[in-house]
Amino acid sequence: MKDLVLFRHAKAKPALPGQDDRDRRLGGRGREAALAMSRWMRDAGWRPGLVLFSTAVRTRQTAAMALMVLPADRLAGEDGLYLADARALRARVGAIDPAVDAAMIVGHNPGLEDLARALATDGPRGEAAIGPRMATGAVAWFRSPSVDWRGFFAAGPALVATMAPEELGQPRGR
Repeated sequence: MKDLVLFRHAKAKPALPGQDDRDRRLGGRGREAALAMSRWMRDAGWRPGLVLFSTAVRTRQTAAMALMVLPADRLAGEDGLYLADARALRARVGAIDPAVDAAMIVGHNPGLEDLARALATDGPRGEAAIGPRMATGAVAWFRSPSVDWRGFFAAGPALVATMAPEELGQPRGR
């Protein structure tokens, strides 16, 4: 069995004039939300063996907040996850070491949202479980009966849970 969590980076500050999008940092509320979401994952029984994250500052910071609460065996920042589309994310999931049973990707919309929605469409709760938009800091957790990551999608992963910072009482905004 394989578990995959898609964790959208927490709320970032707007870009400053001339600032590269990759350099945007989390705001105070974004940091608080990332910690709250990480506590929720821990309390729900989530234990990542691998955390993959985009090399953008806001995703690195979100992953760092998660790792304060959720120790992981391995982590890796990857340039290819920056604004990766659903197809690229699927390919990356399929390449995860089969020895890893639980993986998390900290990334960006629209790729994470598109992948989560495609996976949830096949489940009993359906696409509506993801909502109209995967909010900053939101999580979608999927479980597949597959024995390796290459077969994760073909084995029909089920939606285990979704959560957003607002559902935990975290305010919107920066």
